[in-house]
Amino acid sequence: MAVRLNVIVLRPTGEHRHFDPACDDAVGQLLGRPGLDLVLLDRIPRPDESGTERLAVESIAGDVACVAWTDAEHVSKPLGLLGKRVARVPHRRDVEAEPVQSNEPIAKLYHFDMRREGASQTILADLQSLLATRQTPTFQIGAGGPARPKKASVPAQPKPDIAPIQNMTPPPAKPSAAVVSPPPLTPNQSTDLDALVDELDELDL
Repeated sequence: MAVRLNVIVLRPTGEHRHFDPACDDAVGQLLGRPGLDLVLLDRIPRPDESGTERLAVESIAGDVACVAWTDAEHVSKPLGLLGKRVARVPHRRDVEAEPVQSNEPIAKLYHFDMRREGASQTILADLQSLLATRQTPTFQIGAGGPARPKKASVPAQPKPDIAPIQNMTPPPAKPSAAVVSPPPLTPNQSTDLDALVDELDELDL
């Protein structure tokens, strides 16, 4: 399953209202980005309040990144009052955060102080980098597919001794004996032969 990250964008308030254009730009960059579940809040509601902002906070489960124009304590404490216990953890844009010491299950809070110079230009890349570090590498077992059975090796058979090919050209044929022509018929023999043919014709009636 792909890893996702909750992102709260907390609008500037009070003396930081001049950051409103930068906030709108950040929302435009982050909205609809793969893996980032964006929640835009004007402020984190108090425990005795209800409304859409309270429902939005209650729908957040797990770790959260907060894009805000305020200190991290102004985010973690109000979330804790709503039952969302979070602990600020260090990342590349917040190296001053202390590692979590508690053994109790607690959600991580990645705080991005947008008052930092250049923060509006790097926020998308920063969150995508953070999301990438949370991805768990997976390895596919047997990536090459099922092993194919090896073909049984057949021992090589010794080649039979082959006699050299001899010249099989037949010897020239002997000239046949000359055909002997019968001697010519005599006049008497010719007459007898004609009579015999006539006699055979008469018998074939």
